[in-house]
Amino acid sequence: MRRALLHVDTEARGRDGAPILDLRSEARARGKLVLPDVALDPDERRAIVATWRGRMVSEYASARVFAALVPQAMAAGLSARETGALAEMALEEIDHGIRCARVVVALGGEPVAPLGALPLVPTHDDACAVEGFVRNVLDVSCVAETVAVALVASEQALACCPALAEELERILAAEVGHARFGWRIVDTIVPTLPPEMRRRLGAYLVVAFREALARFAPFVTMRDASAAALSLGAPAGPGTFRVLVTTLETITVPKLEAAGIPARRAFDLALAEIQGDRVAGEKPRPRDAA
Repeated sequence: MRRALLHVDTEARGRDGAPILDLRSEARARGKLVLPDVALDPDERRAIVATWRGRMVSEYASARVFAALVPQAMAAGLSARETGALAEMALEEIDHGIRCARVVVALGGEPVAPLGALPLVPTHDDACAVEGFVRNVLDVSCVAETVAVALVASEQALACCPALAEELERILAAEVGHARFGWRIVDTIVPTLPPEMRRRLGAYLVVAFREALARFAPFVTMRDASAAALSLGAPAGPGTFRVLVTTLETITVPKLEAAGIPARRAFDLALAEIQGDRVAGEKPRPRDAA
């Protein structure tokens, strides 16, 4: 009986030894999601199913990030309201994973996949509790979640049907809240920090920006998706990378600069490092797609 309560199979393992995430029962409990029969070639359909399955895992695993921020928020002295909001965000990420699982099923796939590595959220032992917490919030909310808002909004606008648009709308609403959390921290806490601490936050942003650019760099060399594939949530290839760069350059960097964090220099340094990697290893230049 106890085994039926598990969402992750502790005995079945992927090739890398990771436990298997199985959301079949959760997807069934939500009811059947019906999508139109969009004309796709077999390779496109397989790629789209793989994309949604990957998103299922990513969203589900993201719950651990917000959960880990709860004790950090407590140590930093945040209000009970803001600390509680982080716990709610963790639950929302699990909900997103289940919504993605429903799409996988609607496309003819199985919402089962290795959970993958679950790296610990940094504790930043070289910084005080407030600075360490703000570093993570900049990375999670002001970079990743702010970009996610732009990406999901574009997907929703292209959705093939109201049912898929509604799933994306629910995800989008939560992502907006996750991003706004970070911008509240920027507006209320960052201005109270001493200049030297804000300078160090700028130095940390080089890492956050570089990792975001590296995660999205593979999109640069992808072929453009067809309109039919885009209507089912396929990545837009180079267009996806352009959304990342545009969002960071027009939203994240200016807002952080306004708060006294040297984000422009951090972003330029991150771009230069990614470009240097390309020269050394023949990787795509992010600037080429921007």
